[in-house]
Amino acid sequence: MLSQHLNDEGLVDATPNTTLFIDSTSKLSINEADKQLFRPLKDFAFAQLSTEYYQYNFWLKLTVNNPSDTSINVLFTTGVHKSIDVFRKQGRAFIKLQTTNQALRPNQRTYKFDESYLPLKFEPKKSYELFIKVTEHPQLYFKLTPKLVSYAAEYEDKIRAFDDEYIYFVHDGIYISVLLFVATYMFIMFFIERKRYYLYYGFYLFFLVLFGFWAVEHSPYIILIFSHLPSLKFSANNNTYLLITNIFYYLFHYEFLELPKIAPKFSKVLVGYIKILIGLLVIDTFVNFVLNDYSLGGKIWILTQPLIAIFGIYGTVQLYRLKGPFVRYIQIGSTVLIVGAIVGFLEQLLLIKPADNVLMRLAPSFGLNYAVLIEIFCFSMALAYKTWISQRNRNRLIRSIKESELRTLRSQINPHFIFNSLNSIKAYILKDRQLEASEYLTDFSTLMRAILQQSKDKFISLSDELETTLLYVKLENLRFEEGFTFNYYLDKNIKPDEILIPPMLLQPYIENAIKHGLMGKTDDRILGLSIKKKSDDEIIITIDDNGIGREQASLQRKNTLKHQSMGMSINNERVQLLGITNDLHIEIEIIDKKSPDGHSEGTTVVITLPI
Repeated sequence: MLSQHLNDEGLVDATPNTTLFIDSTSKLSINEADKQLFRPLKDFAFAQLSTEYYQYNFWLKLTVNNPSDTSINVLFTTGVHKSIDVFRKQGRAFIKLQTTNQALRPNQRTYKFDESYLPLKFEPKKSYELFIKVTEHPQLYFKLTPKLVSYAAEYEDKIRAFDDEYIYFVHDGIYISVLLFVATYMFIMFFIERKRYYLYYGFYLFFLVLFGFWAVEHSPYIILIFSHLPSLKFSANNNTYLLITNIFYYLFHYEFLELPKIAPKFSKVLVGYIKILIGLLVIDTFVNFVLNDYSLGGKIWILTQPLIAIFGIYGTVQLYRLKGPFVRYIQIGSTVLIVGAIVGFLEQLLLIKPADNVLMRLAPSFGLNYAVLIEIFCFSMALAYKTWISQRNRNRLIRSIKESELRTLRSQINPHFIFNSLNSIKAYILKDRQLEASEYLTDFSTLMRAILQQSKDKFISLSDELETTLLYVKLENLRFEEGFTFNYYLDKNIKPDEILIPPMLLQPYIENAIKHGLMGKTDDRILGLSIKKKSDDEIIITIDDNGIGREQASLQRKNTLKHQSMGMSINNERVQLLGITNDLHIEIEIIDKKSPDGHSEGTTVVITLPI
């Protein structure tokens, strides 16, 4: 009896006492169904792979007696179905007791914790003749399990289910989070790099995320996206998401591997296959969402699954015929994915996955999900490798351009220096100082020979640079009426022959110190050049003058500011380009020396040179 079973066991399996009539037209009213021949439910063997049951109404008859002296509150279920309506027959009338629908959200359910349960109350000393109408969503697997369950038993079942199935929640949570993170990163990379393969792979992962949400939200406890879009949750099957993900998956292969260049035949086959997938997607969407012909939709599912598996194997074999620095990662990832996909398909087809989950109605395929994660890792490695190669080639191109600019700038320094030197010779000739002009011309020719020899080199030894610089200082000193004092110091711990330096690095700063610092003074003009060792990795070159300072010099040469600053600006740009092209980071600091009362005492240029 009902009361005894509920007290002892907490549930009553009503299958032995239930009869069934299947309305294949789904058009009979409850009164018409009542007149049909009902057969024992236990005698029915439902087909495991059927695409027709969604078109039927399943009518159950069950008589429940409550012989006790108290009312009994129980939960009734026939399993997870699209809808369940429970009627009580009284005479010729049918009174609806409860109804539920899988699309209902918790606040809309009669039993908010699970839409598959209906709360019923059986009064004492009464018998209830129940009629139950069950409708189904389009799905391959179907079973009817009418049960009466106590609230306590249902609660204990949920606790047990949480202990058994919590790993599914954890697994799906981690899986979806990883996919969502990588998909977001791919979209960001697309907007940065403007490479379409980032976009395709991002959409591939995005629809895998949607597929993951779709599966998770079949749980009565998770309300995220699809619970608010019942048509997408129940009309679209996993075939919809499978087709979309495969389209973007192979578009990624086509674009990323540049298949038209390296495998034109396979490229044409792949394009044809993608067109077939798009055609199947259009047909599948039209059949399921417009025609609502889920029977035909199920047949498309049965056709699509092996097609995708077979082409996946073919495509993976073709990938192993390709060569390239990052192709190996694609080969490994594709192999793992196709194996995981076949495992997932067989799990579903052969009913290997648990089908009686309470919390997670659709148990995840661990084999498929782990395969996807491994594939993501391998493909990410391939993307990183290709990005690194692309960046390396881009850097080489930039370096080549910058080196070309550097050569141009280096060639500009020589004419600039020649122009200044010829002006000095011109001054001697105009002043009829033939001997000085001859001596100056000899030194100048020596200097020019050195400059021409060094102009073709990106770097010269510090000893050659100092030799050229000292000769230049000598020439400039000759031009002064009263000359200037030149102090030169080279640290004995420095081996100038072993240190490389860009040619003509020092000359513009010394020229600036002489022409725009010392020239403005009438006496006691001092120029200093010292080279000291700062550390094992750096030397410091100091150019110091006691001239009039940059502020005063600027006031005196307003009309020639552009001309005088050309050598300095060229040199500064050279230093910046050297940092880009040769990773040689030279630091230059210009210090304006001031007396305590604020008067200028000259300028110091400090050059820190890596060695």
